Amino acid sequence: MLQYVNGFSCAMDSEKDELIIKLLQRSPDFTDDNDGVIMDEVATIVMGKVTAQRLLEGLKEMLEDEVV
Repeated sequence: MLQYVNGFSCAMDSEKDELIIKLLQRSPDFTDDNDGVIMDEVATIVMGKVTAQRLLEGLKEMLEDEVV
């Protein structure tokens, strides 16, 4: 199943051995008392440093030809 995300946050443990990525979906809050934004956590991913570096390299490679 596909999930749409339009935000993320990352953190690394103090030993810099593991990375945590939280994928978020931000949407408008249409309630009467709040005109802010609702942030729902879609997924949390924990990976080791080597896997995180491979992810970084893969993303860079895919996006290097893209115009942002």
